[in-house]
Amino acid sequence: MSRWAWVATVLALAAPVHAHLMPVQQGTLNVLEDSVFEVVALPASAFTGVDDDADGRLSDAEVAKHEAALREVLTRRYRLFDGEVEGQLELVLVRAEHDERSEESTAGAPSLVALLKTRFPAAPRELRLDTDLFGPEAAARQLTIKATRGTEVEAGVLTPLRTGHRFFRGALPAFGDAVMTGVEHILMGPDHLCFLLTLIVAAAGWRAWLAMLTSFTVAHSLTLMLALTGWVQVAARLVEPAIAASIVCMAVLNLRGRGQASKPRVALVFACGLLHGLGFASSLDGLGLQGTHRALSLLGFNLGIELGQAVFVLGVLMLGLVARHARRWWPQAGRGPALGSWASATALGFGAFWFVERVAGAW
Repeated sequence: MSRWAWVATVLALAAPVHAHLMPVQQGTLNVLEDSVFEVVALPASAFTGVDDDADGRLSDAEVAKHEAALREVLTRRYRLFDGEVEGQLELVLVRAEHDERSEESTAGAPSLVALLKTRFPAAPRELRLDTDLFGPEAAARQLTIKATRGTEVEAGVLTPLRTGHRFFRGALPAFGDAVMTGVEHILMGPDHLCFLLTLIVAAAGWRAWLAMLTSFTVAHSLTLMLALTGWVQVAARLVEPAIAASIVCMAVLNLRGRGQASKPRVALVFACGLLHGLGFASSLDGLGLQGTHRALSLLGFNLGIELGQAVFVLGVLMLGLVARHARRWWPQAGRGPALGSWASATALGFGAFWFVERVAGAW
């Protein structure tokens, strides 16, 4: 199979991926004395046996019919604790969350809104939320909760890998949470990883890799900070297709063997890094990096991005080292196209699909 035939195969198998995961689930949590008042939007796909017509949406009639079952699921799988003491859920109201801007709004809602009140024996000091109510689709596997207690404001991010979050713990734990969020954001973002892959296979030797990755890191860190301070604002519907286009551009250059690790290539990587930084910035509101420790959380998030990036790069380099030794043990492995060409062809296929999908979705 030729490289271009492989690109066509990847295009056929590719699935939609947003440039930076934006969570469907959002919520607020307000602590008043010994009670906690909550409003949270959860994906309809997290609840089984309630979508009677299997259209992926919950109508008002379906919510009314299964209201008791929905409350039971929330009571069992959405829980607040003060340390090890579980709060008493006193009020649960559920309704379908219709989007009036959508033409499909009358057919049902993709999310369910729950209003809850939880009471504790005393004012909670070590508040913790535990839930595993996530949908199977990629965009429904993250829950962002903004919590308020007096003048304290904090946002927690829960995922299937981290189903619990403890609020109001101080600056250092908030920093650690932000680092982990940054790491997950990179390692769960296939488009960003595809772009990194095109950089790694384009260069040979540690100096070339260092030049490429440093250029990319400096660029995305620069636009991330400029966007967060309000100096640069670009709509996500423009940034996301541009990120996919950057993957296509780098992959094509790799396949044509143009200017590998040259100064023009490093400059191009810098320009692409500026786009990726804008993508990170557009996702920060959804990731919940805000509140009392906002500056420290943003620093931790950026550090997490770099750590996740380093883990991926080291992993790819280790695989490349193994492949190089494999050719000595199995000479036939060296007769086909180089692994770098296959990697670039794969990135080209996915990047082209994501570009078309995002342009169509944005307009």
